[in-house]
Amino acid sequence: MTGERRSVIIGGGDRAALARLLAGVSPAWLSAVAGEMFEPDQLPADLSWQDTAAVVDRIAAMPARDVGLPPLPAFAARVAAGLTGRLAAAIDEWVAAATGTDPAAPATAARRLRIWGNVPLRNPVFTGRELLLLRLQRALEDRSKASVLPRALHGLGGVGKTQLAVEFAYRYAERYDVVWWIPAEQRSLVLQSLHHLGRHLDIPETADLQQTASLVLADLADSPLRWLLIYDNANDPEDIARLMPTRGGHVILTSRDHTWSEVWDPIQVDIFERGESIELVRKRGEGVSQVDADRLAARLGDLPLALDQAVSCQVATGMSVGDYLSELDRHVRELAKPPEALRTTLVALVRLAIWRLRAHAPAVAELLEMFAFLGPEPISGGLLRRGREAPVSAALRHALRDQVAWDRAVRDLRRYGLAKVDPDQRMQVHRLFQGVLRDELKEEAARRGRSNVQQLLASANPGYPRSEETWPVHAEIGPHIRPAGLIDSSVPDARRVVLDQIRYLNLVGDLEGSRRLGDESFEAWSKAEDADGLGPNGELTLRAANYLAVTLRHLGFNERARSMSEQVLDRFRDSPEFGPDHEFTLNAAGVLAPHLRVAGRFAEALALDRQTVAGYRRVFGDEDEETITARNNLAVNLRMLSDFAGAYRIDAEAVRTWQQVVSENDNRLLFAQANLARDLYGLGRYAEALEILRGILPAYRHQRGAQHPSVLLAGRTLAIALRKVGRYHEALAAAAEHDRDSERRYGTQHEHSLAATMTHANTLRVTGNLAEAQRRAAKAMDGYLQVFGEDHPLTLAAAVNQAIVLRSLGELAPARELDERTHARMGDVLGDAHGFTLCAASGLAHDLALAGEHEAAWRLSVRTLEVSRRARGLPHPYTRACAVNAALDTIAVGRREEGRTLLHEAVAGLGDLIGAGHPETVSARAAHRLESDIEPAPT
Repeated sequence: MTGERRSVIIGGGDRAALARLLAGVSPAWLSAVAGEMFEPDQLPADLSWQDTAAVVDRIAAMPARDVGLPPLPAFAARVAAGLTGRLAAAIDEWVAAATGTDPAAPATAARRLRIWGNVPLRNPVFTGRELLLLRLQRALEDRSKASVLPRALHGLGGVGKTQLAVEFAYRYAERYDVVWWIPAEQRSLVLQSLHHLGRHLDIPETADLQQTASLVLADLADSPLRWLLIYDNANDPEDIARLMPTRGGHVILTSRDHTWSEVWDPIQVDIFERGESIELVRKRGEGVSQVDADRLAARLGDLPLALDQAVSCQVATGMSVGDYLSELDRHVRELAKPPEALRTTLVALVRLAIWRLRAHAPAVAELLEMFAFLGPEPISGGLLRRGREAPVSAALRHALRDQVAWDRAVRDLRRYGLAKVDPDQRMQVHRLFQGVLRDELKEEAARRGRSNVQQLLASANPGYPRSEETWPVHAEIGPHIRPAGLIDSSVPDARRVVLDQIRYLNLVGDLEGSRRLGDESFEAWSKAEDADGLGPNGELTLRAANYLAVTLRHLGFNERARSMSEQVLDRFRDSPEFGPDHEFTLNAAGVLAPHLRVAGRFAEALALDRQTVAGYRRVFGDEDEETITARNNLAVNLRMLSDFAGAYRIDAEAVRTWQQVVSENDNRLLFAQANLARDLYGLGRYAEALEILRGILPAYRHQRGAQHPSVLLAGRTLAIALRKVGRYHEALAAAAEHDRDSERRYGTQHEHSLAATMTHANTLRVTGNLAEAQRRAAKAMDGYLQVFGEDHPLTLAAAVNQAIVLRSLGELAPARELDERTHARMGDVLGDAHGFTLCAASGLAHDLALAGEHEAAWRLSVRTLEVSRRARGLPHPYTRACAVNAALDTIAVGRREEGRTLLHEAVAGLGDLIGAGHPETVSARAAHRLESDIEPAPT
């Protein structure tokens, strides 16, 4: 298609249809695509990109190309390449209809580009570098797809590494299906960028961004897609190398760190050749002669960044090159201690620009000062204007509060060559200029710039990190927290930005980023004295520790998490400022309880949650959402202690409460109903649990997403309920899907992944795949031992299940050995009446019966039945199973009539509960023992 000229006539109706479609596209994107595809003189300077009809007519009037599609369809296809969803598909369909091509097979090289992400706008006056671009292209193409060898573009700052990578992305875009730009200065930014790429690749999200990144990288490595990833400004080879695909496509790195040359083959990017410098100056400047361009290039050492800024300033001010050089030399002479030559030039450039701005545009000067204390990542005008009510310096305050004045200030910042500004007003100052600003601002200007940044970020902070609506703003603030000095700021609200960021990072799954910021803040704030909210017992210090404890638990640092959480709760309780009923204290108690459950200290967690619920009732009342949440946590504890009836009462009340005030598809109601189904399973009311789950899961998945933690847990309960009602093959499909999804979201060592694997093993066992059941049960058991230790109730429950599988395989000796130890430890840890202990006792009695020790088996079976009747109640399938086993043991010890009567009653009762045709009822009727496996509720 792209090798021959296409003759296409596009009528007025078709042009009008395209204009209507393009009206839904950002004018900035239309302008950017046109700037990429067409020469400046092909489009009128005053063309309005909002007037899509005029745009379409102007491009349609352009002469046809020698090869490929005519300009208008080619333009439409390239516009669609940067879009997603229905609008992109509709424009694709227009291209197909207009050109007579198949919309399922992209018609142009531009449309073959399916995913294009975060690549900066192309430099319309990109100059030179042709040999470097060719070397980079050949180096990438020569490498085997079996092993990606990143091409590191390194060199001193300001030589144009990023610009070279941007130009490569645009120039060779047609060769790739995926082009993705990754800001790589901070590990967190790399993780977040890969997470966004994963969404485009339809990769399930996980609870940990590191896990998400691993899935994205693995998918790219095995994908048939042609992809290019560009890691910009990569600082740490060791960190970044682990965040790259191992094979399958191309990777470009830009860096000033020469360590890369020791890791991968580098491509050295140097200053311009003089001819390139002269070309750039004459392209950008106004009326600059060859001689003057040569003088300017010589004075600025052919450094691309310096040349770009100088010619921008020359154009913005209208100075001649001679006058500009004279001013530059004056600022060089004023330097008290001139640094080395290149830095001298840069310092003088910045000083000259600031001097001009302070005289003619003070608001722009104050805006520029702020970039000394912002990170290298772009920051949007929208974010800064969110904070326009902040107490900032006068000129900046006026600009922030007046849209026209603000737009003028941003334009001037760009005109002076001091910042890159995209159509969405995202501003970025080069790292070299930022460094010069930090070093050269006088004390008053530095104090003003730092204060303005801290005040604006504090005022722009949306708070409420639990609300996903605030996440885009928190994400944009994040890279600027450390450069702005917010951790050590004297502005209290600035420190709250840090606190919210710790929580936000945890919620989006950047657990390591949350831990690092939490540790850094907690350490700094603990040592602070005479500062509001700080010190070892200050509000911000304790809240940061509380958030940090949650993150540490999610990362598996359970001991440190619990110890920190206990200290936080004690300090809040003992504080005269807070006390036991303060909401921060109650929240800290709610955080500690899961730590105690993870440690297996269920009774302590239950007592704590009861106190917490009582506190919330006193402070907020019964109907408050915080109280309902606290009662939900109490129900979690009751389930862990086998008090499913108590949990059911709480969750049923929560369901009734939400049903009165929210719609049937409200996430809070769905969450409560999923918990209620979990209680019904524990009570042996399997069919009722299944009915609830069948009713809520479609809406729950639609609203939360199939990989949301609460949805995944509901999916596990569904798989269990399906198995317990005897629908084994449906259960196996659901359990396998849940096992796979949980491992993808959490990794292999998370509590929920281990539980999913064991649920899968239990289901494989009842469907007869014993070998695979044993493999998965052993895998789960190993994980529980590593994560929780050998005496944790969850590990002991896994041991009961593993023994059942071993017994089914005929491996009687190891099954009995496992059951004997497990039963003894269960009794010590949980007590004889706990459901886990009763299941362990049933398994051990089975071992004894198979060994011919009928008397011992009978005594244990009868005692287990008696305890189960008291603990679970008679109308419970597991109690009926205990009755079947006790009846068989009664027969085995010679009390046949009594045993047969008991067996008949037990089989009839079991049939009443789960159905006469249920596989377990059929097995019991055939005088076979029944197993009692365990499906622990989540902690």
